[in-house]
Amino acid sequence: MFSIPPELYAKMLDNLSNLFFTEKLGLDVDMNFYRNDFWLSDTAVIESLQHRRGVWEINLLFAHYKTPLKFLSRRITSHSCRKRATSMAFYMRRLAAKDQRGTLSLDINDLHLSLN
Repeated sequence: MFSIPPELYAKMLDNLSNLFFTEKLGLDVDMNFYRNDFWLSDTAVIESLQHRRGVWEINLLFAHYKTPLKFLSRRITSHSCRKRATSMAFYMRRLAAKDQRGTLSLDINDLHLSLN
């Protein structure tokens, strides 16, 4: 059974009620990323696994195939088993991609990187 000391519980409730006074309202421009998301329909979706704090994090990178520097990265979920995380990432990528066959791709040469 899990228990919290009464003093700690009271302090936690006090801090939660104080959140109302510390936060501020967002502006209308803060939501523009929802309105300007039409480019996401033409993106290549790339899954990425990273081992952090004992779990495998699954990230999806949405990159526009004509403008590769226009991208969006989102952490989807995490899993403790690498094998399950790999298969979950594969299926998450297929679900998120408009082109589920994976024919939309990115080429590193499109970025015009200079290694000087």
